[in-house]
Amino acid sequence: MATVVGTSTIRLEQREANHAGARYEGEISIASGQREGKGTYYYPNPYFTYQGEWLAGKKHGQGRLSFDLGGFYEGEFQDGEITGVGKKAWADGSKYHGQFLEGAHHGEGELRKADGTTYKGGWFQGRYHGQGDLTLPKGDQYVGSFEKHKYDGEGFLEEKSKGSSYKGQFRAGLRHGSGELKEQGGAAVYTGDFLNGLKHGHGKIADEASGISYEGAWVEDRPERYAASWDVGPADSQDSYLKVAEVCKEEAATQRDAVGKDKGKKDPKKSPSPDPTDVGPELRVLKGQALPEIAVRLLDVDQGVITAEVGRCFAVTIYRERRPADWTPNPDQPGEILRRPVNFGDRRQTYVDPLDEVAAPPAKGGKAPPVEAEDTEEPPSEGVEQMNAIIGEDGQCIIGGSDEWFIPVHVQSVIHWLRIEDVTEMAEGSSWRRLEPLEMAFKLD
Repeated sequence: MATVVGTSTIRLEQREANHAGARYEGEISIASGQREGKGTYYYPNPYFTYQGEWLAGKKHGQGRLSFDLGGFYEGEFQDGEITGVGKKAWADGSKYHGQFLEGAHHGEGELRKADGTTYKGGWFQGRYHGQGDLTLPKGDQYVGSFEKHKYDGEGFLEEKSKGSSYKGQFRAGLRHGSGELKEQGGAAVYTGDFLNGLKHGHGKIADEASGISYEGAWVEDRPERYAASWDVGPADSQDSYLKVAEVCKEEAATQRDAVGKDKGKKDPKKSPSPDPTDVGPELRVLKGQALPEIAVRLLDVDQGVITAEVGRCFAVTIYRERRPADWTPNPDQPGEILRRPVNFGDRRQTYVDPLDEVAAPPAKGGKAPPVEAEDTEEPPSEGVEQMNAIIGEDGQCIIGGSDEWFIPVHVQSVIHWLRIEDVTEMAEGSSWRRLEPLEMAFKLD
């Protein structure tokens, strides 16, 4: 059925689908017989319905293309394509409003997805492109330049899910170029170069959680020369005590395992210990005096001294090794090795190891032992078992040399051990790793 609606078009109402399975209700051109003006087109695929303006048989002008389950596009069409300004909605509730080109988001537009993702900014053929503002479902946000749907150029990325933020250059979605990265909720700040998402090049980091700072070369997210072990040596040189400490280890084991009347005697079958002066300086500690000044330093994997790292915390203890009082040699059962600490600042003149104390005999007649009169004089300080220190700006720390490092007079003149232990606070995701403890044998006279 057709009716005249003007001089150039007539209105057509198809009651039945045509040979292709489609149906049209609206205006057509008298001259060409094509759809022109306003009308509704029912596609062979019932998923689609178009209602709007037509020109030369194509969707052109303002219109609405509906999808099954409630989705639609409403806006401009050109030559049959979704091109121009419009809005699009999906059945799950996602929405886009902005510019289109041949059905793709292109130009400026805003997308709000059902999962909470939002994007407002430039588009190119359906991808984020140019300047934009992207917020992800977990609250992560990026504001800056995009190319082909990825961060590219200058931008600011805040990743709340990781407790980090970055301001600087990107390439292909990764940190690349120069920028500032804040991690651990802002406690660790790195400023410098990046390559393919990793700290790489020259950079400086200040880690508030650990107290460590470092400035220098980086390779694949780690300092090029990172701390791998401890070193101790004279305060006035770069020499190390560790070579001589290796020489002392065998003697320390012999001393520890000496028993009975042979305790402290040398085994005539054993070769004499090499002269330690042939391998390097020796740490000599005297009881009744302060621990001599010692430099504690950091070494890299190649045993080179590191000066670029500052702020690593460590604890210092001294102990001697011994066996229990009832221990007897048994090749099949090596037995327990006990570590007996030496307290720094211990001013007591005498001290008996509890392992060597003899139980007092019971009082005769069941009477309690007499109570000794209270001594009003303040007892001497027992000192502390552990001293803490921090690597300084020159990449080392000088310990010893003052009264707080006093070595008690009651210690035995035997080989002891100096222990350096990393006690730096390491937050999750930190660039740093805690070092293995250093235990060095030395002679205490």
